[in-house]
Amino acid sequence: MSEQERRRLGATRRLVFQNTANGVPPERIGADLRLSQLEVDNALRFVGRKITEHLVLRRQPPIACDDVRAIRWNRRALLAVLARIGDLDLSTDLILAQILVQNMDHPSMVMEASQRMAQAYR
Repeated sequence: MSEQERRRLGATRRLVFQNTANGVPPERIGADLRLSQLEVDNALRFVGRKITEHLVLRRQPPIACDDVRAIRWNRRALLAVLARIGDLDLSTDLILAQILVQNMDHPSMVMEASQRMAQAYR
């Protein structure tokens, strides 16, 4: 896949996520971008995981973005993080294959978990 195609893929994924966050129904996004419902769902899941990966690697707490409702609820925070991720990054594989979100009740637990994750992937 050429760099231009990768940029186009990343831009399409970004557009799907931004429109969903801003209240456009996924069915309409798919129709407008000529994507199937499965492709729209996959783009939403992928960008959500990329955002979570971006936050974990920078030792910041993850933001819920598991479904359309959570994406719309956390819209501002998610779109702010998405603005820091380039189109090429949105077309590459995930670095952290599986990110599990855990409930932690103390800030020191968050710091400890993020330090362990950072050390594991250096």
